[in-house]
Amino acid sequence: MNRFRLNPRARHWLRSPSPGEAPGGSAAPEGSAGDQGEGDWDVWVLGRMAAGAFLDVGGILVDLAVLDQRFECVSERCAPRTGRGRLRSCCADLDVALIGAEINRLRRHTRRLHLWLARREPRIADLPKEEEGRPFWLADDCAHLTRPGGRCVFSAMDRRGRIRCHLHRYAKAHDLERQAVQPLPCRLFPLILVELPTGGVALTTLHRRTTRLVGTFPVSRFPCLSDPTHGPLRRALAKDLDWLFGKGFARELRL
Repeated sequence: MNRFRLNPRARHWLRSPSPGEAPGGSAAPEGSAGDQGEGDWDVWVLGRMAAGAFLDVGGILVDLAVLDQRFECVSERCAPRTGRGRLRSCCADLDVALIGAEINRLRRHTRRLHLWLARREPRIADLPKEEEGRPFWLADDCAHLTRPGGRCVFSAMDRRGRIRCHLHRYAKAHDLERQAVQPLPCRLFPLILVELPTGGVALTTLHRRTTRLVGTFPVSRFPCLSDPTHGPLRRALAKDLDWLFGKGFARELRL
């Protein structure tokens, strides 16, 4: 008997294409599987299964890399600034693809978000709230969050030079659940969900065997993933893992 199931909102997101994209069988942290197709992920999963690299955790296939991966948000080391060098971050360097439902949810908050950001972000203050029907936070392709000044439109730089998320603060200030405004790719990073042909779900993460499929930078370029002194990913993202699959899933991974 399967004990854990994918959150319905996450399943809807996983099965929904971004505007202008065809449905696919995988969802990477930035909301896209890059240039790779569904078949590539199917072959990858089969190869990992043949190598004994998956565990069945209450009905969810979990890549052993999820257990091995170290992760800690250290955005002071990867914030866009002079001297950052080759380091990269999810907030500054990855495109966040949106599904239609996420665009619709954010549209409801456009006016308040514009007021919120205009008082706090000089790079946003001069942007019109909406232009030709496109809200200020949506890129020209109408499928991704825009990145004025080289980082996510909703990112904030604190006094210590660390990237923070305005959507977290906005949700708290307006007594909203975080998922009411935050796109799911942001919450999941660096986790990857892969829908299986059987209808089940496999969970993996950004690691050296998945970056080609995702079409992103090598893991060594992300300080949050490449520092061996960080704690395990399963601990850092315990609340998100429980939200994804049900209460107790993170504990099951630990065991």
